[in-house]
Amino acid sequence: MIRVIFFTIAAAVTIATPPDRANCAVADALIGQYGISFSGFTQSLPRVALPAEQQSRPQALLTLDLPNRNGQVRDGFSHTALINKEQKRVWILRTGGFAGVYQWYGPVALPDADFAGCKTEPGGMPQPSGRAG
Repeated sequence: MIRVIFFTIAAAVTIATPPDRANCAVADALIGQYGISFSGFTQSLPRVALPAEQQSRPQALLTLDLPNRNGQVRDGFSHTALINKEQKRVWILRTGGFAGVYQWYGPVALPDADFAGCKTEPGGMPQPSGRAG
């Protein structure tokens, strides 16, 4: 019986921590500071048409998925950060939702956090993935 309880708890912890954000201090800091979740933000962020990164060197830009701490919700939002490491700023792309939005917010300050353990992609602007939630 104790083994069953232990296994259930271990499985729940594994499911609750998606592998994409395990040990990613930058993602954790952004999610925590702005309250990023499937329902949006808890902090007000400026909305922009597009990030002002067209003149930036591609080597300075990274993209980072900001997973929902409570897992995916079918009609919820997904968020991706476009990070300019040279300018120390972040733009946040919100996609999905019931109506299928594609909205940019920012810039916000890049948290003073380590990128170790983060699954980042180099350069470029993230495009809509077509996934809902």
